[in-house]
Amino acid sequence: MRGLVIDGVDQTRQALSEFLTKRGYEVVVAATGSEGLSRAKTLLPTVAFVAQHLPDMGGEHLIMPLTNQAVGTRVMMMADDVELDKAVHAMKHGAEYYFAKPLDFDQVAMILDGVETLQQSSREIPFSHRVERRKSDRTPTIGESPQIIRVQRLIKLLAQNPATPVLILGESGSGKELVAQSIHSLSGVPGPLVEINCASLSENLLESELFGHEKGAFTDAKVLKKGLFEVAAEGTIFFDELGEMPLAIQAKLLKVLDTHTFRRVGGVADITSCARFMAATNRDLPQLVQQGRFREDLYYRINVIPVKVPPLRERGEDILLLADYFTRQVGASMGKGNIRLTSEVKELLLGYRWPGNVRELRNVIERTIILAGDGQMAPEHLPSEIRLSHPVPAKMTDTMRLHTLVQVEEDYIDQVLRATGNNHSRAAAILGISRSTLLVRLKKMNRLS
Repeated sequence: MRGLVIDGVDQTRQALSEFLTKRGYEVVVAATGSEGLSRAKTLLPTVAFVAQHLPDMGGEHLIMPLTNQAVGTRVMMMADDVELDKAVHAMKHGAEYYFAKPLDFDQVAMILDGVETLQQSSREIPFSHRVERRKSDRTPTIGESPQIIRVQRLIKLLAQNPATPVLILGESGSGKELVAQSIHSLSGVPGPLVEINCASLSENLLESELFGHEKGAFTDAKVLKKGLFEVAAEGTIFFDELGEMPLAIQAKLLKVLDTHTFRRVGGVADITSCARFMAATNRDLPQLVQQGRFREDLYYRINVIPVKVPPLRERGEDILLLADYFTRQVGASMGKGNIRLTSEVKELLLGYRWPGNVRELRNVIERTIILAGDGQMAPEHLPSEIRLSHPVPAKMTDTMRLHTLVQVEEDYIDQVLRATGNNHSRAAAILGISRSTLLVRLKKMNRLS
């Protein structure tokens, strides 16, 4: 294990260096951000402790360079005064944890226990599931729309209550896995986050993956195997595509949630696991309950505070915030750090409905950057379905009635309100304005009393 400490304060560098050395780390220290980044590229540290205020820059500017694929470091931010908004901002952009100074080394030790467990688990867990987040897929919950702000608030709330089950709902590609990763990271639990896709395995294999099996439990059980509930002890187990889980496994899952105990396949001893339950689905679970394809008791057990991730098309100008983030992220990985979105490209991105949501947006940005070469991203680099999503205006004739800009805007606001069932928050997000701005406009239009 390798550790990097970046802080302009001598006492902090020395104290952390001694602490990490006692834990068996190879430690390197730096007094400035530029020096720290240079050393990180050589050391490739497992974990980096970074001060929020450095002599040459803000520590948050080091998060992306340290967490990208080239370095792959887990970043721990340190601040003299922890401000919640800054802490959430740092962790949304890739920081693992946010400590207050002076450091509580018992707390630091607890977090490092989890990091070290992850390092070990990542070498032991098979291909059928993934251990806590792949760095290349880590996309912050970026956005300023009312819907995504609500999601961000729920993430913080659920992170403060690590015993509560989490059910994440939303369309495919909308960022449900990211929400699970964010809640896990913010909660500060020492164990790892492990993931399993309920649709990718048969019932027998799924049971073995979750609960493990004893040697000789079945023909191919040559050795004892730990299940995910054991691997995720003191951490989080995340079930993707929960709606596809077989009913027989649902019954066993409910027992684990109620008793925190289970048995390996072929075993007789009860094993305890305090792993937190998280799940995501794009299916309508109440409908599956009515159809007898999902257990009603399990649904009510996990549906405590559901997190509904909005589709990208309802998030207004969040589309451009995400597009700009992906442009910088992907462009930097390709050595094109100066590439930018043109106004024409932005207009086309805003007009498209994004059936594949955030995942589709990232793929489109990557494609566009590749096709743009060394030049700027232009409309011709976008997929045809996006270029053609804007209707071509009909040619104006003398007999056609012309509208003022105010009339056009009011008509469009009415259209969006009808489409959203007069939901002001959703309408504001689609229009790309705040809810308060929409209410002011509606009052001027005499749509509000």
